[in-house]
Amino acid sequence: MDELLTVRTFGQSIDFEMAKSYLESCGIECFGQNEIINRAYINSVDGGIKLQVRTEQAEEAVKLLLEKGYLKKEDFELSTEMKWMGKLLNFFNRK
Repeated sequence: MDELLTVRTFGQSIDFEMAKSYLESCGIECFGQNEIINRAYINSVDGGIKLQVRTEQAEEAVKLLLEKGYLKKEDFELSTEMKWMGKLLNFFNRK
């Protein structure tokens, strides 16, 4: 089987379904990781529902999700905490 890549994680199954339906209507095959368990609970479990696509379709999927507002450019920027962790790791890796 082809390798899958998570392009977005959703806390609500309705948001996942809308994005998945949109991508599928554009010819992108989609999969949901943790979809069933998250439908069974009101609060998202294990980080939410992961919208996954085949690696070779990931770039097109991200482009489409950005165009329709399911993703924002800010989603790809490192948080302050992640930047700090990167600096800390660089410090320890220099030795």
